[in-house]
Amino acid sequence: MRVDIEKRHMDSYKRIAIEANNAIKKSSLKAQKGKYESILFQKDISAENKKKRLAKSLHELIISAFSVNINKAKKKKGIEEIKANILLIREIIHKIKAINNYLEESLLRELGIFKKSLIVKALKSAEPAKYLEKSGKVLQKSYIDKIEHIVYEMMQRIIFFDKKLVKGYKQKEIRIIREEKLGIKDLEKVLKVESEILDALEAKIPPPSRVKTKLFGKEIFNRWAPMAFALLSSFETEHIKETEIFSKIKGNDKLKKKIENKIKHIINEKEKLLKIKEKRALAMKSFGRISDEHRQAFHEYVSAANL
Repeated sequence: MRVDIEKRHMDSYKRIAIEANNAIKKSSLKAQKGKYESILFQKDISAENKKKRLAKSLHELIISAFSVNINKAKKKKGIEEIKANILLIREIIHKIKAINNYLEESLLRELGIFKKSLIVKALKSAEPAKYLEKSGKVLQKSYIDKIEHIVYEMMQRIIFFDKKLVKGYKQKEIRIIREEKLGIKDLEKVLKVESEILDALEAKIPPPSRVKTKLFGKEIFNRWAPMAFALLSSFETEHIKETEIFSKIKGNDKLKKKIENKIKHIINEKEKLLKIKEKRALAMKSFGRISDEHRQAFHEYVSAANL
């Protein structure tokens, strides 16, 4: 089977492998909690720049958390430090997904890239959860095959993985393809791919309370960690695409002005959200049948509040 892969994706997983190999030599699990928490709760920054800082933090924390000597990781101190890292990783994933949700459901709609929020459409459907699940899936089999190939590459390139345990992953023929030309209308798809990859990454990283020594058994760790690295590489590749698209948007003065105005309104939206909460009981009684406009407004306020 042949896998088509962009050069930037190859560069990403090769860079992660090199960093992981360097990190294992330092063998330090302790994270700078204060540094990462300050980024998580920073408010005086645009959504785009905050996401860049969060993506960098996610990269650093995953390299640190998974570039470990499994014998040291099984010790009590090692487990506690890994739990602290994993808590931060999960919080960062949630925050990036909240920013993506805001960009998808509010900013893209404001720019006219699509007319109606996916959340609003879901709320009007008979089964909102199923509608969202069906509509939100964008990763095709070819992309999943690419992730599996990267897992294989990680197993081969990273010195602390056991190459004898590469079960279920086979070397594939690869074809390096041209980097796709991206336009403003591709932003929605890129954000959805990012969010789906982050969902998969979150599923691979359990809550701290479920981090036990058995996760660092030889076979489990050699399935778990390479996939985390592969998903990180895939997220970062999509984030590079997003950055390129935003660069094009910034070159368009009209769109740039719209974005700047939208971001300036975030504080006002938070204030409106608080007012909505104060009057929620009364509002829900008086709304009767909730209009799409009310649904969209409320959704935008909640999204902004999560940034």
